[in-house]
Amino acid sequence: MKTTLTATALGVALLLGAAPTLAHHAFSAEFDNQRPLDMRGVFVKMDWVNPHSWVHFEVTLPDGSTAVWEAETPPPNQLIRQGWRRTDLGVGDEIVVRGYAAKNGTTRMWAQNVTIVAQNGQELAEPRRVLNMFSQNPEGVPEGLLPERD
Repeated sequence: MKTTLTATALGVALLLGAAPTLAHHAFSAEFDNQRPLDMRGVFVKMDWVNPHSWVHFEVTLPDGSTAVWEAETPPPNQLIRQGWRRTDLGVGDEIVVRGYAAKNGTTRMWAQNVTIVAQNGQELAEPRRVLNMFSQNPEGVPEGLLPERD
C-alpha cells in the first residue's frame, strides 16, 4: 500500500511538473516565418507578463479605419536584460514593429524589432530601437555587458 501511494504521488508530481513545459509553444506553431510584417502604429499599452510580454498598438488601415494589433515579445526579464525599460514607450508614441504574422490570420504577430519613431507628436531625428532580437548589441545595453565577437 505504501509503495503504491508513493508511486502515485511521484507520478502526479511528474505530471504537474511537465504541464508548464507542455503548455509552452514553439514559434512555428503560432507564427509564420514566411509572412514578415512591418507595421507602423501608435503605442497603446504593454503587458509585462510571463511567459511572453505583449506590445499593443493601433494601426490605421488603408480605408482609414483602425485596428489594435498585439505583438508578442520575450518575457520581461529578457527585455530588461536587453535594456528595455517600462518607461521607454509612452501611450501615443509612434512605433514600427517588425516581425512575423500569426498563422491564424488575427491581428497578432511576433515582434523581432520594436522601434520608436515619434514621441509627443514629433518625429525623432534618429529612431530609437527598444527591441532588437538576434542583434549582438541592441540599443540600451551598456557597452561591455555582452560578450565580444571576433
